[in-house]
Amino acid sequence: MGKKQTYLHTQKKRINLKNNDLCPVCDKNLYYDEQVSQRIGLLGDDDFTVEGWMCPGCKSRFDIDDNLTYINASINKPGIA
Repeated sequence: MGKKQTYLHTQKKRINLKNNDLCPVCDKNLYYDEQVSQRIGLLGDDDFTVEGWMCPGCKSRFDIDDNLTYINASINKPGIA
């Protein structure tokens, strides 16, 4: 028999890390340690309330419930015609 195919180019890479905190848009691992995250906090107008967070990789913004509020259009790569 021939070789068993182990990887398809359409599959995403599996990250075998103990603690994963992946960005829903770009799959960047935002985990740092048990007390610190790589997520960027977004403050409200009074500078005391946290209204959401931003991914440092793709600059997409999320509300406090992890709902997408803004997606950065510059992460899209143009195709070759």
